[in-house]
Amino acid sequence: SRDEFDAPEPSPYLRRSRRIEVRRPAVRWKRALLVGGAIFLVAGGTLSIVAFGVHTYLTTSPRFSLTDTLAVQGSAHVPRERLAQVFAADLGRSVFEVPLDRRRAELAALPWVQSAYVVRGWPNRLRVLVSEREPVAFARLGSGLGLIDRDGVLMPILGGAKFRFPVLSGASEGQPPAERRRRVGIMLAVLADLDREIPRRSGEVSEIDLTDPNDAAITVSQAGSAVLVHLGNTHFLDRYKLFLENVEAWRDEYGSVHSVDLRFEKQVIVKP
Repeated sequence: SRDEFDAPEPSPYLRRSRRIEVRRPAVRWKRALLVGGAIFLVAGGTLSIVAFGVHTYLTTSPRFSLTDTLAVQGSAHVPRERLAQVFAADLGRSVFEVPLDRRRAELAALPWVQSAYVVRGWPNRLRVLVSEREPVAFARLGSGLGLIDRDGVLMPILGGAKFRFPVLSGASEGQPPAERRRRVGIMLAVLADLDREIPRRSGEVSEIDLTDPNDAAITVSQAGSAVLVHLGNTHFLDRYKLFLENVEAWRDEYGSVHSVDLRFEKQVIVKP
């Protein structure tokens, strides 16, 4: 029939059938994630409870209550009682509640203390390590004599402390610390220059007046009387040696020598 002639002939080539990808729902990893999250939350809650219990025990147990026992190292001049006053508010409370940073700052604010460290000691002690300032001169202040270190920090004279320093004038409480430090630096430079040769002469200086920082005026003892020698701001040893070489001749000429001004080249001003 006509339909038989019109029907397409079958292809001699067979096409490979396309594989159909079947996606399975991601159930396993989601389930694992949920289980893991639940375990994490439970573990985290357990750890929080344990941590809270430990913190409560450390802060409330009488075993850790701070007594008046304070281990101090490095304190040669500051009385131990003065350091202990910083921790007066902490007595009877747990050592784990003591604000160490705040106490370190309070210790460092004491005049003689340059730096301080505080650590907890088992079970109820505190260990304090202080580094004290080193004075380099007495300072003539409006309220009397004090001490001053190379950083220009003023300190009170503590009972029992013995020092052999010159007295520095011209460094006052009202000056900025940087200005006091500058004047102390000039004083140290003068003393170092006087010791540049043998015999060293810095021990002959009883006072250095730096009211004018461009004129280091030193007070020395000669023939039982004090003499003020103006050395200016340079060549300190050379000018002082000039004074020593001529002071007897000036005394013979003027009868007495109260002060000598050596700041000017080829000119000496002597005041009887």
